[in-house]
Amino acid sequence: MATRRFAILTCMDARLDPTRLLGVPEGSAHVLRNAGGRVTEETLQALILSYQVLGTREWFLIQHTDCGVRLSDASLATVLTDQAPTIVSGAPASFSDLTTAVAADLARIDLHPHVPGEVQVFGYVYDVRNNQLLEVQPGSRVGK
Repeated sequence: MATRRFAILTCMDARLDPTRLLGVPEGSAHVLRNAGGRVTEETLQALILSYQVLGTREWFLIQHTDCGVRLSDASLATVLTDQAPTIVSGAPASFSDLTTAVAADLARIDLHPHVPGEVQVFGYVYDVRNNQLLEVQPGSRVGK
């Protein structure tokens, strides 16, 4: 099996084809999806596993416009309580500003003590309507 050098965390929205967006050949990236493409403890664990066991050296975080998770925490909690009370025990982190959300998730990755310093991490906002991928500048990884 060829070593995959890329890991991509993105939203579960079917409109996103992350390997196509990044120009990465099919089958050459680990793709993780969740509601909103947010960095959670579970996705961090999967990204670190991808690095340690499978050799990924570049991680891409892609969130997008017109996302259904772009609600307030209260609104999202209401939707989840009304529609999925027995399945979901806690609401995922909602967000209203994509650039801020991506920057916060990049910082969360950057500050995690088990993320190796040699992993390059990139953050993007995908504009669904204009088919445009906009880079969000990552924080410094100096000293990791």
